Amino acid sequence: MFTPTPFPAVTWAARDRWLRVGVIYFIVAVATWYASGVLDRLGGFSLWYLAGGLRFAVILVLGWMGLLLDAVAIAAMSLAQAVLGGLPLPGVLSVTNLFALLSPLLGYAVVVLPLRAWMGSQWDFSQARYIAVFVIAGGLSALLAASIGTYRQVYFGVIPPEMMTNVLVGWMTGDFVGVVTFAPLLLVMVRPHVARYLRGETSPQKAATDDWIETAWAWPLLLSMASLLLMFAVPWYLHLGLNFPMLALFLLLPLGAIALWFGLHAALVSALVLDTGLVILIALTQQGDLALQYQMVMIAISLVGLALGAAVQARNQTIARYQDFALVSSDLLWEINAQGKLIELTGVLAKQVTGALNQPWQTLLAVCEQPNLATLTQALAQQQSFSQLELAFRGKDQAERWVRLNGQPVYSESGEYLGFRGTAVDIHAAREAQALVRNYNQELLAQVAQRTRELSQSHAALATKEQHLRLLLTTAPVGVLALDARDCCTYLNANASALTGLSEQQARGMPLVDFVHADDGQRVILAWRASRASQEVQTLEFRLRSTKVWCAASWTRLAPVDGAELGSILVLTDSTARHQYEEKLWALAHHDPLTGLPNRSLFHDRCAQALNQARRRDMGLALLWLDLDGFKKINDDLGHEAGDALLAQVAQRLRSRTRDSDTLARMGGDEFAVVLPDITGENQAVALANELVLQLSQPFTLPQGVAHISGSVGVALYPQDAQSVEDLIHYADLAMYCAKHQGRGQVRVWARDCSEMTTIPADL
Repeated sequence: MFTPTPFPAVTWAARDRWLRVGVIYFIVAVATWYASGVLDRLGGFSLWYLAGGLRFAVILVLGWMGLLLDAVAIAAMSLAQAVLGGLPLPGVLSVTNLFALLSPLLGYAVVVLPLRAWMGSQWDFSQARYIAVFVIAGGLSALLAASIGTYRQVYFGVIPPEMMTNVLVGWMTGDFVGVVTFAPLLLVMVRPHVARYLRGETSPQKAATDDWIETAWAWPLLLSMASLLLMFAVPWYLHLGLNFPMLALFLLLPLGAIALWFGLHAALVSALVLDTGLVILIALTQQGDLALQYQMVMIAISLVGLALGAAVQARNQTIARYQDFALVSSDLLWEINAQGKLIELTGVLAKQVTGALNQPWQTLLAVCEQPNLATLTQALAQQQSFSQLELAFRGKDQAERWVRLNGQPVYSESGEYLGFRGTAVDIHAAREAQALVRNYNQELLAQVAQRTRELSQSHAALATKEQHLRLLLTTAPVGVLALDARDCCTYLNANASALTGLSEQQARGMPLVDFVHADDGQRVILAWRASRASQEVQTLEFRLRSTKVWCAASWTRLAPVDGAELGSILVLTDSTARHQYEEKLWALAHHDPLTGLPNRSLFHDRCAQALNQARRRDMGLALLWLDLDGFKKINDDLGHEAGDALLAQVAQRLRSRTRDSDTLARMGGDEFAVVLPDITGENQAVALANELVLQLSQPFTLPQGVAHISGSVGVALYPQDAQSVEDLIHYADLAMYCAKHQGRGQVRVWARDCSEMTTIPADL
């Protein structure tokens, strides 16, 4: 099986190991390339190209690093040939020549690199679909490499065009033979050791079966070489006129036997030995005219060895897996034949049970009462499965050894009854514990009865107290919530349910923060966390999420028991009426009752806030001071009720022309003021002031008649005119009197129009 795992990066710490691997690869590449050349010269033809299998494996394992490693090896071998052959180095190192040498490598890279990215760590030769992918990829690599190489030879005039097809077929077949013969062997047997070495890991400790595998290598090698001698050397020595390519197919028989007996590793080695022997024997016997037929035989040998070895590997893995499962899930594995004789007894418990193989199973039973013996005997006689049957076997010291037995009948493929097999679990310790329990049973029953009476009395008292407590909580005029250690609700009484708008079922499990209004959530969380270490009563006021009810909350944390947190108790009282009353008092204290506008006190506070924000944001601010012209005449002519109605309509008109971010206030009598934050210059303030003057110039319809007034507006700007609230009000007030002095119904800016004015004119 070949399962790729990530190779380490080429770091400075691993550079020496990578260098050694590169040198070894170069030596192997030279050896395989040279071996192919020797066989080619020996027989006048080449049946395979082992370097192709080496190239396929190194690119599949190392990716781009393997591609670079093979390219360096090709260039180095070409350079060595040039030096030894006396060829001019400039021609050898030319771009054209290097491209010609490396171009077949591209055929492998185009197929293997995407294959490596696609397969990832899921590659497994014990599965048929992965073998199919490997064979297809090997064929495509060989086809592309041969096509590129053949075209190159035709292009440079090495071979005539009419030989292109023959060269292409021979090249592709030789590469494919090298891939399917050599690459699986490298991937399965060499690659894991290389991966561990590059990661700096030591080789894993050998399993007990590894020694057997190593000693068994001699048999596959001897069988392979003996098969080659029988199939070729003997007929050739006796001058028998046999069809050797057809005869070579009989090599599949010993190969199949080796694969079935020794597994995947031996099958791959045997396939390599058989193909190597074929190459050598064919070269020695000068059968070049049958090269293609022999190549087909070699491909068949390699693929059959790989497929059979993989099938055996998969079977062995499955058997080992289920054996492991059986061993870890049971203490004893047993099997009896059709005559009822024991033929298999393995597992941890096998050494503890006295009994010999090939003896009736009844000889294992201990001499004691066996309640399930009749059931077991009937199941065996009727060939029916059984499970969880408790029986006592004879131990080493002739003592009872109790096990829980499971079994099922076994049949051959033809339906013939072969016997039973099953598992057994050791329950001896449990049976001994049961015996000890029975010895104390009567005493414990008496103690339990006495304790039960005591607990019943205590329970009755607790039940009465609990009933009283529940009645008290139900009728309590406050809401009560119980929270666990995670601050989640475990109980709430009827009043708490009414306050929160949630039933006990809906509230159970809800975190405390889910009961709180979103606007108050952060404040409650901070207060709750701050009091976590305290067991004193804490208080806080907040709104509830579902009902929007204001409540005053008091809570305390229960004392831990044995270090375990028990939770908290929260008491809720409806404070909505008090909160609304306080809000109403605040509104009356800070708003004009006639117009509903902020009064002078609230205006000063808002103006100070806007000024601080303007300083932080480096923005402008304007203050407009407005006084009604002709208001006294309305009061005198139409009465004070008409004056109040007029002031209410003035407030409404002014409010309609200001922004939500502006603050409009009644400063007393017929004076109003406006704070304009975030303005960019004087023009913006003057424009709004002119709009307000225009609005006030329109007639007012009062119950007492139509009234005509006008307004004078003074404007002061921050930071041009003043830096404080008092100065802004003072300069805006002076600018307003300047507007009155210059004709009323006008707008004047302090810095622009009235900076010379220091006192209020006497006629105003």
